[in-house]
Amino acid sequence: MNPLLTRAEASNYTQTSLHADVLAFVDALCERTKLARRVDFGRSGEGQPLVALVVSDRGCFTPEQARKQKKVVVMVEANIHAGEVEGKEALLALARDLTLTKLGQTLLDKLCLVLVPNFNPDGNDRISPHNRKLNLKDLEGQVNPEGGVGTRYTGEGWNLNRDSTKQEAPETRAMAALHQTWWPHVFIDCHTTDGSIHAFDLTFDTSHSNEPLFSELRAYNRALLERVAKAVQTRHGFDSFWYGNYKDEGDPRSGWHTYPALPRFGSHYRGLLGRLDVLLETYSYIDFPRRCAVMRAWLLELFRDAARHAGAYRDITDETQDAIIERGTTPDVQALVGINYGVATRDARGALAFEYPAYALPGDTANVLAYDEASITARRYPGKRKKTYKMPHHRTFVPTQSVSTPEAYLAPPALAERLAGHGIQFERLTKSRSFTVDSYRVARREETFSPDVAANVPPPGEAEVPLSQKPKPVRFETVLTVAPERTTREFPAETLYVPTAQRAGTLAVYLLEPHSDDGFCRWQFLDDAITVGELYPVHRVVSPATAPKKAE
Repeated sequence: MNPLLTRAEASNYTQTSLHADVLAFVDALCERTKLARRVDFGRSGEGQPLVALVVSDRGCFTPEQARKQKKVVVMVEANIHAGEVEGKEALLALARDLTLTKLGQTLLDKLCLVLVPNFNPDGNDRISPHNRKLNLKDLEGQVNPEGGVGTRYTGEGWNLNRDSTKQEAPETRAMAALHQTWWPHVFIDCHTTDGSIHAFDLTFDTSHSNEPLFSELRAYNRALLERVAKAVQTRHGFDSFWYGNYKDEGDPRSGWHTYPALPRFGSHYRGLLGRLDVLLETYSYIDFPRRCAVMRAWLLELFRDAARHAGAYRDITDETQDAIIERGTTPDVQALVGINYGVATRDARGALAFEYPAYALPGDTANVLAYDEASITARRYPGKRKKTYKMPHHRTFVPTQSVSTPEAYLAPPALAERLAGHGIQFERLTKSRSFTVDSYRVARREETFSPDVAANVPPPGEAEVPLSQKPKPVRFETVLTVAPERTTREFPAETLYVPTAQRAGTLAVYLLEPHSDDGFCRWQFLDDAITVGELYPVHRVVSPATAPKKAE
């Protein structure tokens, strides 16, 4: 039988797989082994099938079987940005090796792997050698395979890694449904990053949103990543560190800072759901074969860690889910949910803009392996001489606005489909009913640019506009200034009652508050129902109002 090779392998890493290649590989693998099964979970914006490859033993190909067999469910997403193709190629090859060789014998007894090798098939097939073209002057791009790579955005122009809360892309909605169905203990998201000059092969991270609420989960998540980074270095020889860039570009002592804690980013979104999460970013400036190799090493060692610590993975996620539900069952006004991390600024024309600063806790330092300062200043990679710099580690976020978790929200029927898209449970009032609620009166309404959609999507074969050329933003966000007030009022039949005592309860808080930096209001889904001077159309339930007893 002919060996089963990815397109990258078959071309000696001069090309990357088209979506047709991915589908053919998945189907061929499923024909050769009983340890793999293809699952279609939706369609892309241009109609291509979205495919997951489920890999496990003992016929464990459904969420029900995974729970029955007490397996750790590991979901991996690759190619969310389709110019970042290493995850796609490494994931396919590793799935083959786990099923057609002895590599997966002990792992698959403990794990059920749900692998999505090509989450952005439309962007993937817009391959051009000019996409993500290396440009060290502006610290962007990568060392491409000769045949080129796909685009950052989908065929419809969506940036899927800024779409988790607004769910405007069909790919995002399909992935959310897949995630809710499988409810993985750990999710791994594969990327490639450019940015500051350093000497790591890969940088990694996890969710940073609402760390105080999820302190035990975050501590465990960080410990497992440190553990796996050490295993990757020891067994495979790759150097890895926490994701980041220099706080002041070109100054390797200024600090090491991560990306904003907004849940529009998938990792922060999944963190609000109380699940373990891993972000992997291979380094753009190393060559394509090495990027594939380091991604494979990390995926393999993450799988090994999940199998080795299966009980702990299940326990920490179960305990965190119970805590989320408990916050809705017995609300505590002191347990605050951070819902806004933005610091408002004004540009030269007075337009509203936001920064999302990360802070360094006292004693939290980063030892960054990089190069001599002359090389960093000249933006030369690789540099002449490796050097380690010790600097503040900016990875802690402080909310500018926080709220307690109410027992429930009352929301307009227009939000039903959006709530369901996030797996948030609700009921419809069958008749009008009075509630005592905390409401918000809208004092001010503004609009700000959002750089999360491509203005012009290139046809296949043509290059996309690089980020350094600042493509024109075409998406906007609504920003409200509100004042709280308590009332007892009547709500009509069909009003949505959204309890927070559910596994997505913390996410519900983030999405439904009017001053959230990443909620339904911010993404303009309630614009038609918002009037300055009037009440915001979503209300926090304090307690049901009961009619006074009649005097005897």
